[in-house]
Amino acid sequence: MAEEGKGRRSIKKVAFISTIVIIVLLLATVFTINQITGKRSASTSTNDDNYVLRIADESGLCEAPQQIAIERGLFKKYGVKYKNVKIGDLSGTEALTAGKVDATNSLLASVVQPLTNGAELKITTGLHTGCLQILVGKNSKIKSIKDLKGKKIGVGSLAGSPATFAKRVLSYNGLNVSAKNSDAQFIQYDSASLPIVLNKGQVDAIAVGDPDTQIAIKNYGFTSLASSATTAPFNKEYCCVAYVSNKLAKEHPEIARKFTLALQEAAEWIANHQDESVKIQTDKKYIAGDKKTNLSALKTYKWEPSFTDAKKAFKQTADSLQDIGVISKDIDTQALTDHSFLKFKGVK
Repeated sequence: MAEEGKGRRSIKKVAFISTIVIIVLLLATVFTINQITGKRSASTSTNDDNYVLRIADESGLCEAPQQIAIERGLFKKYGVKYKNVKIGDLSGTEALTAGKVDATNSLLASVVQPLTNGAELKITTGLHTGCLQILVGKNSKIKSIKDLKGKKIGVGSLAGSPATFAKRVLSYNGLNVSAKNSDAQFIQYDSASLPIVLNKGQVDAIAVGDPDTQIAIKNYGFTSLASSATTAPFNKEYCCVAYVSNKLAKEHPEIARKFTLALQEAAEWIANHQDESVKIQTDKKYIAGDKKTNLSALKTYKWEPSFTDAKKAFKQTADSLQDIGVISKDIDTQALTDHSFLKFKGVK
């Protein structure tokens, strides 16, 4: 019996020692992991502190959030170092895809097709509605979208946002805009020449963005046939979005988040300071035209930044582009939408 008691005590002693050893090993492991994590966090923080965000130097009325974020010091407020990058004739999407910039804001319709082709970017919020119009000449006999059947429409780019908007409007009104059997002919011109070719009668209509639309209407007496800011159902859709490269989102997510928050705050500020916003845009030479003309356009937009509403607009746009044959029928538009968006903490 004595030997049996000794055996039990021995077993308990071994179990106790084993437990202590396991606890020590666990504590050592946790300490090591914390050290590694701490080093990584410090490294990431240092990298973010030194990182200079490259944003596309976008001009135009629609890019007001980024312009106001710069002029109001919002990037500085959020601790983001940045530099404007001249992108020439490239679109914001092209510049980002080429690795020339990390982030920008531009028309939602301009990013849908590139994303179906694997563009390495993520949309982080919607900024506002509006921006695009279809114009006809001063004395044009074209009074409705259906009257554009058999007509010529001038665009700056066959795959650009204005052309995409025009095709969607025509399709919504029952016209065929497929590549092989289009009821209207889309002709590409230099964007600056579009009002001139319409005024000369070389085309029957043009699809352009603000503030060029307001300037053309003022200078030539053109009539707006459709506007993404006021024509249903397109007036409910978010026109412009903020987006970042996948590389930035992966390697510097906090900078991508702060960039997005700065643009959302800028859009909210514009909603309550439209006169001052246009004054800043015009005085700083971000946009052409006079303040009164530009303000008339800005006031037609809905300035309520929203991640959720941008996602809805993207899905609607993708579905429309699929219906008219711009993107493949094989594309799962819901999967494309989910893949194309990235939600950051604090983003509305």
